[in-house]
Amino acid sequence: MNQEKPTQHRAVMVSEVIEALKPRSGGRYLDATLGGATHSQELLKLSAPDGRVLSLDVDLTALGRAREMQPAYGDRWKIVESNFRHLKQAAQESGWMPFDGILFDLGLSSDELADPSKGLSFQIDGPLDMRLGPKANDDGLTAYDIVNRWTERELIDLIRTYGEDRFAPKIAQAIVMRRREKKFETTLDLAECIKDAVPLKHLKIHPATKTFQALRMAVNDELATLRLALETADEILADGGTIVVISFHSLEDRIVKQTFKKLVGYEITKKPICPTEAEVKNNSRARSAKMRAARKNTTKNNLCHEPTPLL
Repeated sequence: MNQEKPTQHRAVMVSEVIEALKPRSGGRYLDATLGGATHSQELLKLSAPDGRVLSLDVDLTALGRAREMQPAYGDRWKIVESNFRHLKQAAQESGWMPFDGILFDLGLSSDELADPSKGLSFQIDGPLDMRLGPKANDDGLTAYDIVNRWTERELIDLIRTYGEDRFAPKIAQAIVMRRREKKFETTLDLAECIKDAVPLKHLKIHPATKTFQALRMAVNDELATLRLALETADEILADGGTIVVISFHSLEDRIVKQTFKKLVGYEITKKPICPTEAEVKNNSRARSAKMRAARKNTTKNNLCHEPTPLL
């Protein structure tokens, strides 16, 4: 019997991903961010009967749910608990290198937000953890460590850089003053402190939104991990293969754009591809999504650094 809850997550830009990766029979694909497994299953379906998919994730719930579905695809689908920081190692251990397509969907899963044990939501009480899974980082850092131990200057820099929040000084000061009396233990405790520190006038989002985003990005070392993974992806991609990245944050998109431009012998998308109006209407989480793609073509022009149209 399936003990895993069905996914609440709705993957974005599925048709655009498929158009870019062009899965085919016999192809080998790497889904670096399994999540609800929508993209992985679509790749498996369109690469039948003998295409193969390697899926990575650090979220144990997502992994467990996918493993319940895996028997339907037999040995065509390998599911591995791994941070995509270790992309090359996972690829080598699969024995399927090189890959014809690699996908990174950087969106936070609805399932993860709804899981109180992860402490990602400022609307659901949970521990101040924010790791996406046991292997989400290599140093065990948690949000509890940051809010209770980092200096006020470090907190300001974090919230300003990763959260892009103009109220970073006020929030950092409030956190430091409050923890002198009692350490922060839960998400709602922290959210309430931030709410009290930020003027609510003219705010269209919850005052804690950007701080929670910044904490999550720092705990999971998301930007450095993305940069490393994209640089590594080139080493495991077959000639003619494509890397696709869906990002949801300007800092992420900037890293993707800059890294793609440095790739030698690639055709890349000139501009990010955005979801259709219909998709945004049906799935509000898609509104900030941007997709970029890079196709490896070293045999055609192995000295060209200039981006050329892909999609």
